[in-house]
Amino acid sequence: MAWYTAVFLGLVQGLAEFLPISSSGHLLLFEHLFGVNTDGLLFTIVLHLATLLAVVVVYRKKLWTLIRHPWQKTNWRLLLATVLTCGLVLITKPLLDPLFTVGALPFTFIVAGVVLLLPTIFPRRPATNPWLTAAVVGCAQGIAVLPGLTRSGCTMVAGQLCGLSQTEAADFSFLLSIPIILASLGYELLAGGTLGTVNWGSLSLAFITAFVAGVVAIKWLLNLLSKVDFRGFAVYLLLLGGGLLLLSRGFQMF
Repeated sequence: MAWYTAVFLGLVQGLAEFLPISSSGHLLLFEHLFGVNTDGLLFTIVLHLATLLAVVVVYRKKLWTLIRHPWQKTNWRLLLATVLTCGLVLITKPLLDPLFTVGALPFTFIVAGVVLLLPTIFPRRPATNPWLTAAVVGCAQGIAVLPGLTRSGCTMVAGQLCGLSQTEAADFSFLLSIPIILASLGYELLAGGTLGTVNWGSLSLAFITAFVAGVVAIKWLLNLLSKVDFRGFAVYLLLLGGGLLLLSRGFQMF
């Protein structure tokens, strides 16, 4: 893989993993449009590890508190959400596998855009039971496994609909990404697949780019959510999905 391709994909992964626009959807789209070859499982693992490290760095103080006090309720709520996510994914994966294609992206991007508008449509309600909130967020994350259905967006919206503020929902979503990234890595390794060619230069560039972009995306989004909502991201996804749908019909893109 060329170094500039690795940098580009690392940038896409780092930004879109945490901004509510879907990293898996954008990576799948760019791979299709530009004929990009990710060189197998190893490249995917490197990108996941980079974004994992980004969360750990940004949330290091909160993580240290959670580690020092392992029996606190936040840890159990994160565990509940993770278990529900993994269970839902394992149950629905055989049904959803046909949708893991670039042809489904116009529709999943549009659905994701509509989902991001939900907090602006429904007035904020009083906070529900924290355990119920964790369960709802975990289920939302399980549904968002499809490329184009943004994981961060669906989980943050689910948290808000349960009464969390935008920043509270973002914090829980980003902390929840840690066990989910680890779980997805474990699943990919167990599922097998070729590691691909090892180009340490390109892999290093991809890792660094994804890590830096991930840190920037998390900090920027947290600052942004203290001032505005998701409508800008929703408009972007609706336009992207609608544009892809029109192009696919007119030019046989997919």
